[in-house]
Amino acid sequence: MSVTPFKRNISNPKTESIELNRTDFVGESPQLRMVDCALRLTVKTFLRLWALTASFPWPAHIVDHAGRILTRAEGVSETRVGLPGCTATLYTPETTDSDRCVLYLHGGAFLVGGRHLHRNMIGRIAERMSAPVLAVNYRKLPRHTISDAVEDCVAGYLYLLEQGIPADRITVMGDSAGGYLSLVLGSVLRDNGLPQPGAIVAMSPLTDVDHSAKLAAPTNCALFPSSAAIAFTKLMSRRAGGQLVSPVLANLTEFPPTLLHVGRREYLYPDALLMAKRLRSAGRTCHLHTWDTAVHIFQAAAHTPEAVHAIDDIVDFVDEYIPSALSRRAL
Repeated sequence: MSVTPFKRNISNPKTESIELNRTDFVGESPQLRMVDCALRLTVKTFLRLWALTASFPWPAHIVDHAGRILTRAEGVSETRVGLPGCTATLYTPETTDSDRCVLYLHGGAFLVGGRHLHRNMIGRIAERMSAPVLAVNYRKLPRHTISDAVEDCVAGYLYLLEQGIPADRITVMGDSAGGYLSLVLGSVLRDNGLPQPGAIVAMSPLTDVDHSAKLAAPTNCALFPSSAAIAFTKLMSRRAGGQLVSPVLANLTEFPPTLLHVGRREYLYPDALLMAKRLRSAGRTCHLHTWDTAVHIFQAAAHTPEAVHAIDDIVDFVDEYIPSALSRRAL
């Protein structure tokens, strides 16, 4: 693991008689503060406008093409994979530990993302883990339902199993809306008698569709105005394809080890904290790692110290619960 520039404050605050396995990282780099300011001036301003006109037929799919300007991770190849309801991209680094794999579920408020916006971060994860990553380009709102997206995520998981990868060698990973899907997937697998993955990593996940706690929290999110977050959830509810599920209310008794990343000033910080409490109360292994930042999915801000540190932290977590083939042979 590379040396972190941040002072680590490791604590186990007891809340509601539940001891959280929590680590707080303190400090914010100048590079990330610049990203914070840029997001407030651009994306957050646009989302305020979108919240007022969310019912308009916005061509949301076009946003993903903005990711074409992002560089690709060096030494990582990309291969298209067909799934029953959608496509996926398999990211393969030059050096692979072929007995483990990642199923990646991208964020984007269930509206945007797919092939381009997340490819740099996903490529970096594949390279750092020396493992292939299957990123599912699940069907999105408003043309499709949340149930369609969940179905596509299950299809991606089954694809990996069909390739001969054992379930306990798979990490399900996602950010924001993809973090929601990662946690919902754990419950869907349990309900259908399918094996759980070896680990789950959720970055700034939506975990509770009730916004009361988030609206009451003293957060200062650089990306999400509360009006946009509420508009997103209303759109989700209209296109739920059934009852809209909150992962915090699911049966969590069989969940695998789970890592939650979040910035302490993010709009979704209360959701990550509540999910950690629910997992711990269910007797499951959960690590809650928080950063002193307001930037939603700061892990994608390549080359900032926080992003480098966060990816290293994810790799350390996966290595602990799903050791690489080389590590196991060394034992």
